[in-house]
Amino acid sequence: MLGIVILNYQSWQDTLQCIQSISDSTADGACQIYLVDNASPDQPEYDLNEVLEKYGVILLRNQKNIGYNAGNNVGIARALADGCDGILIANSDVFFRKGSIETMWSYLQQHPQAGIVGPKIYDIQGRLQKSNVCQRTNLKEKYLVRTRLHAIFRRGYSRYFGLNRDYEQIFPVYAVLGCCLMLSRACAEAVTPFDEYPFLYDEELMLGIRMEEAGYQTIYNPEAVIEHRHGGSTCHVKAFAYIQNIRSELYYCREYLHAKKWAVMPLYWYRTALYLARCIRYADFCSQWREYRRVTAEELKKYKIQDAGKKKEDLFCGK
Repeated sequence: MLGIVILNYQSWQDTLQCIQSISDSTADGACQIYLVDNASPDQPEYDLNEVLEKYGVILLRNQKNIGYNAGNNVGIARALADGCDGILIANSDVFFRKGSIETMWSYLQQHPQAGIVGPKIYDIQGRLQKSNVCQRTNLKEKYLVRTRLHAIFRRGYSRYFGLNRDYEQIFPVYAVLGCCLMLSRACAEAVTPFDEYPFLYDEELMLGIRMEEAGYQTIYNPEAVIEHRHGGSTCHVKAFAYIQNIRSELYYCREYLHAKKWAVMPLYWYRTALYLARCIRYADFCSQWREYRRVTAEELKKYKIQDAGKKKEDLFCGK
């Protein structure tokens, strides 16, 4: 049986459509849906119990909003405990085209070394999204690819996101987007629970490193197709999302890349300049400036001086 974990936070209508698309695209009894609600303050306009019964959905309610990774861990743990052979993680604003779920599941069954498979993604305007991460994200990539410098370092940007690849073909990647990915049971047991420190963002980068360490491949398979309405649960909290993004980035650089504080500070200053620029246009950014300073200051304090005898590392090595 395949377990499908949907994480919901104030996106009940999207969640309903996601569940319906799963039902429409899969055979009866082929999967078990686990709906994890991250303590949404609102309730759906429809009869939730009726929907749960109709589609055989198991509802798991968290007492508070614990974020993306921790929220998904709740569903993953339940699916593994229930004996699911594979686990599909889907954002609530994802819509599956017919046969896509079976396609990903069949690929994992036929390729044991492929621990994760991700689909072709179209946005709400019908545009193909070329956003696979095709190599490990070290500090070099953080500076040259994941900032506006990518306009100068175009070749590196193209290689990083696989823009030079044929997105109509199956190919291995370092990480697929977290909005939709499927794990084999063996892989899920090896790389989960996900790191729960980040609330939002950089989850794919952290998972990519875990996959590399566990010896599993991550595969992009365009024969499976989804539609993704970006930011369905965060579009109304833009400043909060930005703050969590920078918090996760500082954490990733410290804990996964083992970067020194001096190597990360220019990146932090750049992100802060972008935040201040948004304060001019958006009231929520301006009102949460102190929160941004508080959260990022706490993260910067956690950088520790490395052993004096450790060999000095290159700014861009990230190891």
